[in-house]
Amino acid sequence: MATSLLPLEEYVRKLLSKSRDDMPDRNTDYWAKYLHLLDALRAYVYPHVNAGLACLSKSPGIYTDHGPDHFDEVVRYAGLLLGVPSGGAIKELRPYELYLMLCAIRLHDAGNVEGREGHERRASRILQQYGGTIALDSAEAKLVGDIAEAHGGTTLTGSKDTIGELPDDDTPIGSISCRPRQVAALVRFADEICEHSTRAARHHMLSGTLPDANKLFHYYAASVKAAHCGPPKCFKLRLEIDTQYLLQPYPLPSTDPGVQVDKYLIDDVLDRISKLDRERRYCNQFLAPSLRTEELEIHIEFQEDTQVRPDLRKPLIVDDLHIRIPPKEGYPAAHDSWRDERPELRGATLAERAKEGWR
Repeated sequence: MATSLLPLEEYVRKLLSKSRDDMPDRNTDYWAKYLHLLDALRAYVYPHVNAGLACLSKSPGIYTDHGPDHFDEVVRYAGLLLGVPSGGAIKELRPYELYLMLCAIRLHDAGNVEGREGHERRASRILQQYGGTIALDSAEAKLVGDIAEAHGGTTLTGSKDTIGELPDDDTPIGSISCRPRQVAALVRFADEICEHSTRAARHHMLSGTLPDANKLFHYYAASVKAAHCGPPKCFKLRLEIDTQYLLQPYPLPSTDPGVQVDKYLIDDVLDRISKLDRERRYCNQFLAPSLRTEELEIHIEFQEDTQVRPDLRKPLIVDDLHIRIPPKEGYPAAHDSWRDERPELRGATLAERAKEGWR
């Protein structure tokens, strides 16, 4: 069954049909190469990623959705970062870079089909299996694989600066040049910001069948109601947190038998916001000024749900907070002054408030 193209894909399809002189080989149909890769991944990899995560990770369980919809969402968010759909032209990326970006997004999380640990480093191997003519071009295959693998993890030397390990800007490929670092930064940040409630396992949450070690993943995802790229240079995140999930800490997945670490949901939420800020600043180093996200705006509502309070007709907002994280300079170490200024936002503190009726 044919699948409609996402706005960014439609833009790239039209661009490649008239920009052959901007590609390494003007006699090659690069859109056909992309579709071959996408069709193979949709047929043989994407349908089995969630099962691979559940069974083959060192800490098995029910992970948030990493199936076909996740890859589509990263493509959609990359388009939003580039201003698609807006009707205008994408000036910051060259045609071949857009092609590389789409291919890398389609591969970035495919390695989860064999388990969570080290999934980033499997992108190149999966490309060799399912990339068709992309895999036959060793220079292009290396570029695509390296960009996809830079979305997380560490380098072979243990550095977290995976994008910085990529070739410098204006790397020659065929008759043209490209900027792998800028492409990789867009892939990485688009992946970071596309988390939202559709990835949570609502059935298991409502039926109480989530494994304890996976609850934080899903409670966080379910709380994200909006993740919005805009206005320009600002990313807005809106969360609605059910107070019943604040009452106790939850165990984190463990690969070390006999070792268990517990964490409250609000502490996990704030850790994720800190990570989002670090990823924003890290990716900004490699992006053109017009593509940088300069600040974050986060709105969190704490709600009592109708399942806990039968007297309520709709969820009751018992408290809310706004967090603005402005631009900062320097390498992205932890800059959490916004968090230090709110000592009341601690897991144990909010648990007591929730138990006392949010007084």
